[in-house]
Amino acid sequence: MIKHTVLAVFLSAFVSSAIADNTIYIDQVGATATININQDGSGNRVGTSGDVSTSDGSTTTLDIDQVGSSNQLDYDVYGDNANITSNVSGNSSDIGINVGTTGGTNGGADDVDINIQSPGNSNTVDVNVGTATSVTTDDVDIDVTLTSGSGSNTVTITENSTASSVTDKTTDLDIDGSSNTVTISHTGSAQHDTTLNHTGSSGTLSVTQSGAEASTVNATTDGSTTSLTITVSD
Repeated sequence: MIKHTVLAVFLSAFVSSAIADNTIYIDQVGATATININQDGSGNRVGTSGDVSTSDGSTTTLDIDQVGSSNQLDYDVYGDNANITSNVSGNSSDIGINVGTTGGTNGGADDVDINIQSPGNSNTVDVNVGTATSVTTDDVDIDVTLTSGSGSNTVTITENSTASSVTDKTTDLDIDGSSNTVTISHTGSAQHDTTLNHTGSSGTLSVTQSGAEASTVNATTDGSTTSLTITVSD
């Protein structure tokens, strides 16, 4: 467990594991935290669905590298100016990141960058931003890249902010491979954005954007037997 509660104090955590089935749990509170985690092997975890790791405070830099198969990441981030990077190399891993979804001392989140690299097969990526009710979550940029040879991956990105001051809801997804399932949903107050690229075959891609009119979908696909559904509404 990592925990600090003093604002404006620099926190640096570096954890490295070369042993399979290693579990790391982080509970961090306070501003200006830098957390680096490296796990090498199969069946490693950072948090679990029932015991999620958490960073609650402004200016969080989170860099998690997991090399191997069947690894798991469950992490919640609250607060402004967060930079989150997840690199997963291997197959059958599960990545879950929530940003400003259920509260925390700092409530929602503002100015957050999420970058996920997930080469391999049968990986699951699930990113949730904000809630459909009262949590204010603005300006969250999500980049997910499934690189060459990737197949049978599932990516779900749900952006639910209802803040009236929202200026950016940008998602950029690149796919290179086959049999990938991607579901992207942006709901809330305008400027929804979303850029989707695809190279390969047998993909099932869905983009839904709604709320206060403004919306941009820029989709490029290549390959055969790909299903792309785009739904945009006020």
